[in-house]
Amino acid sequence: MEFLTGDPNIELWENLVAGPTLTVTHLVIAKDKAVPQHFVDYDVIVVSIKGKVEFYTETGDFEIIYPGKLVKMKPNEKHALKAQTDAELMVIKMKLNK
Repeated sequence: MEFLTGDPNIELWENLVAGPTLTVTHLVIAKDKAVPQHFVDYDVIVVSIKGKVEFYTETGDFEIIYPGKLVKMKPNEKHALKAQTDAELMVIKMKLNK
């Protein structure tokens, strides 16, 4: 068993777990900062652990995520983020057997 702790003072992101089929990324976004549109070739779950973040879809629509609300994405779904407040997220990227 291993216990991992993210650093809330990182510059945007750090991988806490990195492997061929699973990556867990700790993401820290300062208020009013944005992460431009991107995608990854993984199934993804984004879990907010602090703050409020606008989570944009490819069409420009967005939902606000906050602690207790998460996002589930399929591989290659384009998305972008903008922090409404100082925010921290955990991003779980998985290669699932289909």
